[in-house]
Amino acid sequence: MGKKLFIFFFVLVNIFSYSQNISEKGSPYIKNYLPKDYGNHGKIWAISSARNGLVYMASDNGLLEFDGKKWLRFRAYSGSTRSLFLRNDNSISIGADMDFGLWEKDKLRKFTYQSLYPFKNTATAGNEEFWGTYALLNKQIFVSHQNIYSISNRKITKIAAPYEFSRSFELDGTVYLADAKKGFYRLKETSLELIFKFPNESPLKIAGVFKIQENLYIVTENKGIFHFSQGKLSPFSTPVNSEVAKHRVFSFTTINKKYLAFGTILNGLYITDLKGNIIQHINKEKGLLNNTVLSMHFQKNGKLWLGLDHGISVINVGDEVTYFNEDQSNIGTANTAVLNDNVFLIGTNQGLYTANWNELNNKNSHKQLFQLIPGSEGQVWTLKKTENRILCGHDTGLYEIKGSSFTQISNRPGIMCLLQNGNFLFAGNYSGIAVFEKKGDEWVFLKKMKSILGAVSQLVQENDTTFWANLPNYGILRFTLNQNLEPENRKIFFSKKFSGYFPHLYKSDQGIQLKTSTAQYHFRRKKKDFVREIVSEPNSIINNVINGFYRPIMLNENFGFYGIDNGFALENFASTEKAVRFSSALQIRDASAFNNDKTKPLFVNEKLPYRLNNIRISYILPNEDGVQYQYFLENFSQQWSSWSKETDVDFVNLHEGEYALKVRAKKDSEISELSEFPFTILPPWYRSIWSYALYLMIVAVLFYVLRKNQQNKLRLQKMKLLKKERASLRKQAERHRQELMWQEHKILEEEKELLKNQVKNKTIELAKKAKEDDDKSRLLHSLKDKISEAETNPVISNIKWKEMRKLLDCYLEIEDDTFEIQMDELHQEFFKSLKERFPQLSIYDLRLCAYLKIGLHSKEMADILHVLPSSINVSRSRLRKKLNLRPDEDLFEFLNKF
Repeated sequence: MGKKLFIFFFVLVNIFSYSQNISEKGSPYIKNYLPKDYGNHGKIWAISSARNGLVYMASDNGLLEFDGKKWLRFRAYSGSTRSLFLRNDNSISIGADMDFGLWEKDKLRKFTYQSLYPFKNTATAGNEEFWGTYALLNKQIFVSHQNIYSISNRKITKIAAPYEFSRSFELDGTVYLADAKKGFYRLKETSLELIFKFPNESPLKIAGVFKIQENLYIVTENKGIFHFSQGKLSPFSTPVNSEVAKHRVFSFTTINKKYLAFGTILNGLYITDLKGNIIQHINKEKGLLNNTVLSMHFQKNGKLWLGLDHGISVINVGDEVTYFNEDQSNIGTANTAVLNDNVFLIGTNQGLYTANWNELNNKNSHKQLFQLIPGSEGQVWTLKKTENRILCGHDTGLYEIKGSSFTQISNRPGIMCLLQNGNFLFAGNYSGIAVFEKKGDEWVFLKKMKSILGAVSQLVQENDTTFWANLPNYGILRFTLNQNLEPENRKIFFSKKFSGYFPHLYKSDQGIQLKTSTAQYHFRRKKKDFVREIVSEPNSIINNVINGFYRPIMLNENFGFYGIDNGFALENFASTEKAVRFSSALQIRDASAFNNDKTKPLFVNEKLPYRLNNIRISYILPNEDGVQYQYFLENFSQQWSSWSKETDVDFVNLHEGEYALKVRAKKDSEISELSEFPFTILPPWYRSIWSYALYLMIVAVLFYVLRKNQQNKLRLQKMKLLKKERASLRKQAERHRQELMWQEHKILEEEKELLKNQVKNKTIELAKKAKEDDDKSRLLHSLKDKISEAETNPVISNIKWKEMRKLLDCYLEIEDDTFEIQMDELHQEFFKSLKERFPQLSIYDLRLCAYLKIGLHSKEMADILHVLPSSINVSRSRLRKKLNLRPDEDLFEFLNKF
């Protein structure tokens, strides 16, 4: 059991400990905030951070709060805020001009102020400025130049200064006070205990105190560091003493009890180890806004906050990445580097520079460290270390560096990358790949690969025979080499295949990888294609890194090199002993419910009316860099959101119910604990419990009324049914009568049609009979006349017999119009109507119309008219044209309309 507890304690300590070394090479990254960035609230006199990661500052214009993204100001008194002490995440003690008191957060995360100064509204208090604020056990302590106010159990004890307090400090639970004339004191309960008097009655201007192994050290403004031991004060001789004495210390703090930080008035910040050896010197030349450091605070996430005379600077002293900016070193934009023993070579857009690696620290100006190698002026693309020889790919060709000499091997322009393969050296350049062969101790140009044209910025070897080439703005080429060192089996992957820009090839244990500005790809040999890997949005740890510089150039096992826009950066892989990724918990910074007319602050577990069912929540991991966030709203979200840098989320038109927003953060590959914000949306009034009860009562009443009404309706319906049945019987009788009438009408219509057909047939027969009778009558009369003539005149009898024979033959052949005349007489009205409308119709056309109207067929009409049936069809067609009939109109129906 004891062993398990020990292991648990060890793991816990390692999780929450922060023990990072500060690199001596280069400058840590500095983030500057101008006064306008935080509202022009004047100078910053004190800085502190809460456990939740929020940073608080005492300014000329109130208390400032900063979460890394948003600034807030709180003020409830007229004077400047001079000091502060964070009692916890929700309670802050402050000292101000003519006031001191307590800021406390309410359930809506808003600060309210309570003044504790007993003489605030009196004229006899004098002008007290409270430059020291502390909390010891159950006491609150406020220190002005004139007095100490100790508050315990609502009782205030006032302790006067021996002469005048110049500074006060808290160290290991003890408050120390420097009197301007009398000496150095510690506060014991309600009295002052003298630690030492100033030597030789010469006051020391004390700027800070610290301990090393229970030994007390005093930092002065202009006389360096002193050591107090066994009642004796003596100078502490360190390398930094002369610098801090010369430039006057104004502020001081320790960093993890491993480093000392001195903020000066004249020359910025000095960071030393516990022996006073300078590790970092950062001033305006190296990135600060100015050289006067008024206040300092080291946050447990590795950031050192500086309140400057004009603005605020934040230094990532615990970061493993340091920077050499061009305005400090004057070398330009670096593209490549190599470390050869103790010689550091850097290729930039201005040329090739060299520096002593061991002297590459931040004690002195960077401009003194780098020297340009003569003859190397111009763009340097790549440096390659081969067998203790260093080759340089330059805009003007291939060079070898020997000491300070810069010797040209080839004048082929634009050597952008180098790859050695045995005795051959492949050089990617502006126009393809050049091949060099090693002969003896020299590299000699052999040939140019014929089938690869255009610029080649990268060459990567996959195996003995397979190679890759990066062709900028075109694509990625995979190929093998034959015995003549010519590419074969070429496969091109065009740039448009990959998401993002600036592709970079490299080989890892998993094989060939490709990285772009927005995506990561892995080459699958079985598929012979690149497959995109699912990774979150990339977070580069390097600020202002050059496009496409995703991986460091390894200088040795401890340091990696990155090119940045205005210099270069170094990543120290050995500097991190145990870095805390999440030094604080993710915070819900703000929550509100809103609609078109109103916005209301929202607190945890609040129950909101339905009209405010739109929610906006802000969250952040305070003052952490490179963080992404993911959220999930219970009873709403289907899955976790995508990782994003956004710190605000809106939910619109939420239904009533209980919700809980869960948020988590990710930095690199580590994911934080969840932060939750529960709340409830109440149903609208018409869906509340009381409404449902009312609805139930209404339903019951309605049911009763409806039941009664239904019973009445049933009685009425029975009466109506009887009436309906009677009416129905009457309707059925009427319907039956109408059906009989319809049947009778139908029979009459059929009889009418039959009679009509009979009339037609009788008319035809009559017409034919009349014609025959007429023909016979005329023939008989003619024959009678001829016989009479023959009887009266026998001489001509033979002639008359011939005439009678001829007459009989003639009457048999000659067409007689008797039938037509009778038809004409029968259809006089019909002919008249047709003639009025169609005057162009002939007698033949009119007769044809009459025949058609009475329903004669073509054959019947042909027999009457002594013509062929085909002639009748032709006549009908002509008749249709004269009548202007369309092809779809029926001639019979048309004629029967007249």
